Amino acid sequence: MIGVIEPQVSIRCDPTNPGQFLACCGILELTDRRRDGGAKGWFADGGRRFCLGADVEMDGAALHSLLAELSSCAVSNTMNPDELRRRAELSAMSGREIDAARREDEKKALESLWRESPVIFGAPFDFTVDWHQDDRGRGSTFKTWAGQQSIIDIARGMQAAARATLVCDGAVEQVLMSTSRGLGLPFNFDSDLGTQAAPLDVGFSFDPLPTMSLAVRPMLELCALIGLQRFRPARVGKENRYQYAQWKAPLRPSVASAMASCSIDSLERSVFEFRLLYRTKYLKSFLSAKPVSR
Repeated sequence: MIGVIEPQVSIRCDPTNPGQFLACCGILELTDRRRDGGAKGWFADGGRRFCLGADVEMDGAALHSLLAELSSCAVSNTMNPDELRRRAELSAMSGREIDAARREDEKKALESLWRESPVIFGAPFDFTVDWHQDDRGRGSTFKTWAGQQSIIDIARGMQAAARATLVCDGAVEQVLMSTSRGLGLPFNFDSDLGTQAAPLDVGFSFDPLPTMSLAVRPMLELCALIGLQRFRPARVGKENRYQYAQWKAPLRPSVASAMASCSIDSLERSVFEFRLLYRTKYLKSFLSAKPVSR
């Protein structure tokens, strides 16, 4: 058993919500980066609390500051300056001008790059998210947005919403519970949105209806996006079943990620299983998880 240390700060979470679990993992990842590799995290109180400790002092104010940095840092992608400039030029042209200049294919290629390129969370994190392009490591399995939706646009929308909720809600232990309306579409990592956003359940899709908005948890969505870079739920065979494990003793991200993906069998863990809801052929949502008995 790994030695136990006292938590310096903790966050409320729902162990059966895959999005909240992944968000906790993302917060551990970012804390470790800002603490020069000295952060540890673990789940306590039956998985309802995510605890953080660090080799240097870490308290609620420090975590609030870190999340404020996340909600205000530059978010870009890996397109080069010439590609970005050319995309802006073509976007400013009318459809008739594009047709006359025979630039349809060039514009489509640049728009595809904008939608699909890896996202970079700038200083002080300098963290690249590219798991959605990882077919070999099954990262692309958890891509919840459709081909015509842009990962950078969704990320920027959730960042703006997270910034607003963080200003309004200073209770850092509740940060994954804070909601926002009308500030962008979510990634649908939050399983509480799973049935809310399902067209089959409500009779139509909210996505093309900007005047109708869901209550989303932007910090949860943003941190879960980051958490998926290293922390991946394990697929059960070829079925639409995925498992993750909450660990109960302080671990650094490198070991915690193996524990989270159920790669390490230990008595110091609790395993949960969930499914993906296919809202359309391409749009997905995370559904709530259930504990897996030993």
